[in-house]
Amino acid sequence: MSAISPLARGRFWSVPLLAISIFLIQLQPAAAQLRVDDALDPEEVLEEELRSPYYAFTDGGPTRAQRPLVDRIPMRGVMDRGGSSLVDVIYTSRTGQILTDMNGHALYASENDLAYGKSALSGEALNNWRPLTVSKDLRTYGLWGKAWNEALQVWVLTMADKPLYTYVGDTEAGVANGVGNGWYTMEVIS
Repeated sequence: MSAISPLARGRFWSVPLLAISIFLIQLQPAAAQLRVDDALDPEEVLEEELRSPYYAFTDGGPTRAQRPLVDRIPMRGVMDRGGSSLVDVIYTSRTGQILTDMNGHALYASENDLAYGKSALSGEALNNWRPLTVSKDLRTYGLWGKAWNEALQVWVLTMADKPLYTYVGDTEAGVANGVGNGWYTMEVIS
């Protein structure tokens, strides 16, 4: 009796495994199969990217953190429950379509907010910036969340982990005078 070579043994198992793989792919619903020529919805791709946790490397290794910059957000993410009753989206020729408070004042995020779940606003910055405060009991969903501000002892509403603030220099709706020096508005794409 001759022994089966390892090469022949490998070929023997590859045919049934290939057949099983093809069968399982056929069972998958057509809507769940991604095809090479399928067009991706940019809003959906952005929302998925912003939902995924972001990590930064610190002395202690990788740590959950806020992204340094989130200047574009999807309209679907804005409409999620848990924050949408506190904000609005307006369009003006000066600012484009941006996230605002319910009075139409631009909401800003800061590149200085980097720690996950924390608002870094303190000191002199409190003279010009006001956090969009929320109750500790507010339930948030989707891209909405809360961050703790130690200096003011308040919870601040967040969008995609970035705490939201208004600028005291915005005296009317639809303007964004606070852009610059690490502060930016969030463009809402649809």
